[in-house]
Amino acid sequence: MIRIAGIVTLLCLMAIVAASIALAMQNSRPVTYGDAQRGEALVASYGCLACHDRGRVGPPLAKIAKRAYIAGRYPNIQIWWIESIQHPQRLKPGTAMPDLGVGERDARDIAAYLATLR
Repeated sequence: MIRIAGIVTLLCLMAIVAASIALAMQNSRPVTYGDAQRGEALVASYGCLACHDRGRVGPPLAKIAKRAYIAGRYPNIQIWWIESIQHPQRLKPGTAMPDLGVGERDARDIAAYLATLR
């Protein structure tokens, strides 16, 4: 009887912890590695929308943060965005996206902005 009560107590505690983690994940914001506001301005200055507006050449940027993958195979997380922005040909050889010589800080800020596009 005591053993069953212990198991029930443990299961209840595990359920409370799992519910707390799930609630925290729902209410959390994505970790950002740059300045999203500056990133928005950089998207305009680098001319990203010339190709990414409505998917003319590259995929549209609207709601891009909701996608599961970028470049067809990489998890949609900022570290991959930074790499893709700085070195698109390294990530996906033959892609239509040119290497624009984007520096580390600019790539981080653009990635932070893309993370807001839900």
